[in-house]
Amino acid sequence: MPVSAQQQVETGNKRISFNVFLDKKPVGTHVFVIDRKDENIWVESNMQLRGKFWGLVPFKYTHQSTEQWKDGCLTSLESQTLKRGKTINISASSGQSGLTIVNADKTDVIKGCTKSFAYWDYSKLEGNQLINTENGQLVDVQIKSSKNQSDAGQSVVIQSSEADINLGYSADGNWLWLKSQLEVGGLLHYIRQ
Repeated sequence: MPVSAQQQVETGNKRISFNVFLDKKPVGTHVFVIDRKDENIWVESNMQLRGKFWGLVPFKYTHQSTEQWKDGCLTSLESQTLKRGKTINISASSGQSGLTIVNADKTDVIKGCTKSFAYWDYSKLEGNQLINTENGQLVDVQIKSSKNQSDAGQSVVIQSSEADINLGYSADGNWLWLKSQLEVGGLLHYIRQ
């Protein structure tokens, strides 16, 4: 069942910052800057992680991306990710044939209104496919949402073959936390600063 929340269109700049934990140990931060003007939205994301899996295997992960949205659809994307010592660059832009996604290996064109994993606004989490901004791939998802009885907030679960992502929002739509069990092991947990 898709998320049916309708948030008011905001105008202005908003910063959302999270401390990121892996199995209750701090490993970094993830910061979003969202600039809205009418139906246009620009989102900058900056994630910096460093730690050890199982307390033994060191890792370093960085991800920076800039997304542009118009009328509820993703219209452009630029991202750079450092993962396992490899840099991944993604570029996407919309045109008459759809959203063209380019990475080092290939170019894909996606028709229709395309969306990413827009955790920052749960009203954008709709449909059965979302773009992973790390690698430019379209991911099949099932999105389920429910109202919290205790605080009138919203809970959203995004299920995919890659991972299940659990998200929590306040009654007024502010994103508060994220939890996801990683494929490689460990619970990733965002807590809003």
